[in-house]
Amino acid sequence: MDERLTALETHFNTILPTLATKADIESLRVEMYKMSSELHKWMLASMVGMFLGFSGLYFASNTAARAPHPAPMPAQPAQSIAPIVIYLPAPPATPSSQPAPQK
Repeated sequence: MDERLTALETHFNTILPTLATKADIESLRVEMYKMSSELHKWMLASMVGMFLGFSGLYFASNTAARAPHPAPMPAQPAQSIAPIVIYLPAPPATPSSQPAPQK
């Protein structure tokens, strides 16, 4: 029994210095609070940046859609316009396309 108690005491004596103390936990809590506040700042800055970017895109596309259109041409009376006819020249005669002489 004495051996087991001695083994447990040495085991506790080796583990005890590695356990966290109240001061360690407090410093960890302060670090986590700092990280949390920095994260909130970055998140807020990102949201504001995205809002400004998307609103800029919205106003730019709205302005482009409302660009002044050219004035319509005044209506002209219907005129009778003759169609344009293009005549193609006949292909040159080739020896194979000429009829063979008759005897």
